[in-house]
Amino acid sequence: MVNAFSFACTACGKCCNSPPAMSLPELFRHRDRFIGCLAIGRVPRRRIGERVRVGRHEAVLDEADIAAFESIADTLLHRAGDTFSIMTQGYDYPSLARCPALADDGRCAIHLNGKPVTCEVVPLDPLVPDTLQHLVLAGRNQSASYLGADCIQEGERADAALMTAEGEIKDANARNALARRRRALEKEREVWGRAVFESLRKDLFDSPAALARIPPGGFLTISIVPALLAVASTSARCRQLCLDYIDSQLALIDRSIKQALLRRRLDDRPVTQELRGFAHAYQRAQTLLGTPLPAMEVESGTPSSLSPIEAYLSGADR
Repeated sequence: MVNAFSFACTACGKCCNSPPAMSLPELFRHRDRFIGCLAIGRVPRRRIGERVRVGRHEAVLDEADIAAFESIADTLLHRAGDTFSIMTQGYDYPSLARCPALADDGRCAIHLNGKPVTCEVVPLDPLVPDTLQHLVLAGRNQSASYLGADCIQEGERADAALMTAEGEIKDANARNALARRRRALEKEREVWGRAVFESLRKDLFDSPAALARIPPGGFLTISIVPALLAVASTSARCRQLCLDYIDSQLALIDRSIKQALLRRRLDDRPVTQELRGFAHAYQRAQTLLGTPLPAMEVESGTPSSLSPIEAYLSGADR
């Protein structure tokens, strides 16, 4: 079979070496476990005839490939000359080299209790067209994160699910997870992404000097507060949900910094500084959101009475 890769997760935890990308509702659900941030990445524009090579696997992008990339960009990403992703993301000390959801036995503590959709998508990439996911698997099969895990194997295997072959995603669970993650990203873009993009346009996206802070193939992490302010402005209930989230995050950041100080690692210092910046941003937002607007009163109600954004934030629209 052409470009066939199989995948069998052994729950070894090797790829769970950092907090995952998560939707805002997922961060709200796990507010006491994951520190939230915004991750801003620069997504390369693809061209017809461009060669994409991973090891011995290669694709020459044709018109259909470019159309697929453009469709993803139009629905999930943001354009300002270049193309950018803006996602909510878990944040932690890289020196820990583990996801905060990993239990002491190396297993996921939230596998059956709200595991992020991103984790179900692994090892695929929602920002890559389905026809090219075999290149994603080829790359990850060679990456250090998966080294020794033996979960991604080339070809069809009896003891693993056939993930990709002949330009298609063959595994139904993988197709479903990809579709759900893409829907979540589209929803994020609609609910708060556009507003955050516009709020950052002048100081970041229209500034070559500021954009230089985004490393090639990497991300710029900033406070999640711009996303919170965008959703908090829609109703009193959303405002209160954001305030509750901020309270939990301030406590979690405080615990994380105290633990880092006990570790006494020099490479933790820049992260501690950034976390303190997150805390200051939260405190400023707390002051801003803690002043109620005259026309806003927190209403009680059942999930059926929630507005679409309230339902989204609370997870009632899942």
